[in-house]
Amino acid sequence: MVFLRISSKSEAKIEKIANILLKEKLAINLNIKRNIERLEYINEEVRSTKIYLITGNTRGLLFNTIDNRLIEEFGVDNMPEIYSLPIVHMDWEQAKQLPRDLREL
Repeated sequence: MVFLRISSKSEAKIEKIANILLKEKLAINLNIKRNIERLEYINEEVRSTKIYLITGNTRGLLFNTIDNRLIEEFGVDNMPEIYSLPIVHMDWEQAKQLPRDLREL
């Protein structure tokens, strides 16, 4: 199980990604966070931009499938930022209740 994180400056893109991931059974659950302030240090100054963020859980083996599906949908040059983190600790009794019908590889 991994924690999935996808961000973009486009709200429409984030909503489309969320629909793809859920309809194609590539994620267990998703949260959409809107209008998050991102600070970056660019050319000797701090700049603020708004981003949209999806977080959620999926199977670790599905990450490459998700990445390839998003490349297919948006192209390499228009990809959102995407990465995952392993879930090291969680309530394992709750984990047993997670859906078992995520796409199998």
